[in-house]
Amino acid sequence: MWMRGRTILAVVVLVAAACGSDGDGVDAGAPPPDEPAASEEQDGRDAGREDDRGGGADDGEGDGTGVPAGVGEDAWTTLTEAPLALSEVGVAAFDGELWVAGGLSGDGGVTPTVQVYDPAADRWRDGPELPEPVHHASLVATDSELVLMGGYRTLAFDPVADVFVLDQANDAWVEAPDLPEARGAGAGAWDGERLVFAGGVGPDGLADDVWALDDVTGGQWSETGQLSIARDHLAATSDGDGNVWFLAGRENSLVANLGTVDLLSGDRIEPIGEMPTSRGGVGAFSSQRHGACVAGGEQPDGTFAEVECITADGETTSLPGLSSPRHGVGAAAIAGVAYVALGGPDPGLAVSGTLEALRVDQ
Repeated sequence: MWMRGRTILAVVVLVAAACGSDGDGVDAGAPPPDEPAASEEQDGRDAGREDDRGGGADDGEGDGTGVPAGVGEDAWTTLTEAPLALSEVGVAAFDGELWVAGGLSGDGGVTPTVQVYDPAADRWRDGPELPEPVHHASLVATDSELVLMGGYRTLAFDPVADVFVLDQANDAWVEAPDLPEARGAGAGAWDGERLVFAGGVGPDGLADDVWALDDVTGGQWSETGQLSIARDHLAATSDGDGNVWFLAGRENSLVANLGTVDLLSGDRIEPIGEMPTSRGGVGAFSSQRHGACVAGGEQPDGTFAEVECITADGETTSLPGLSSPRHGVGAAAIAGVAYVALGGPDPGLAVSGTLEALRVDQ
């Protein structure tokens, strides 16, 4: 049996972001033909990384509230880099820490690595490795569990249906009910009572299914609706009170980016508006003040710094842009602070260890 953890401070999700369908008209099930190589600075290989890395400019000292020193509302603050630079990661806030699972390294390798960031100390540590390497997976925190869903196992971009839950007592990942069908580059969230998962790429291409799971330990997934547009590389986030936003994404290609936003409330899902910037390869977090916010993304000639939010009523606002534009990011919020983690600064296969933070709620 595995032990349930403490309630998370924020319910947020990431969504995996970019490489599975880069390029002009490239099928999402195949790697892009012209991915730029990562620079030596970005190559993501760090064989000598320590179990505990960090400290930042203030030697890891926060402000006594669990918020890293220097984080404010006017601009994103760059924090201690992750030990392993990656893109296409799964990210979630769990038990007051930021968890980063899986991803692609600069040489195209797929990793089972889990990296955990402690905001109070501005430090990274290693988490328990995943059972299998994966990229473009969705990492979701419930009230007491951390769950990894779907993704791609290799650079062949064949999606998987695997779902794993963190066994905290044994510091390991154990199997949970599989998705009804394999999905890569989809989006998941916790609505306060159940896991939900939508979109992505399945065995037959782009998917619009929205699935829900009430019991992570032994329940069955059920279909609860469809997205207004089938798409991949979208993001999802929840207010933890029954509402889940599915934001942006694309239709197989960087030239088919979308700004579409669907809102799931209970078993009803409907489009509520468009984000100002159409893009895929994004991360998302939830804010009490701003609603559902989306960050990063890519297009054929570059990556996005824009951070934009939308309420349940469809009203949009813009927050300060990221200091480092990138795609393949993950995002989450902890104690009123949003974090955008890792991702590539250039379209295609590029990586970084960049971590930025912005205070979005008091």
